Amino acid sequence: MMDEKAFNELVSEIKSQGYDEKTAAHYAELIGDTPGIRYDGAILVMDGEQVVARLKPLRVFEET
Repeated sequence: MMDEKAFNELVSEIKSQGYDEKTAAHYAELIGDTPGIRYDGAILVMDGEQVVARLKPLRVFEET
């Protein structure tokens, strides 16, 4: 489960890609702590079976 700090970081990163606060928070909720990552590193934002957005790779999900 994602804590509040990690969630806020995720929202900030999504906003940096040009999304407004409301959309970024919604996408962060949909992504959660287990993103769908494509072979090219993009993050798929899924709502059920539907892809609603493809985001550039996000630092919060980079492996260290």
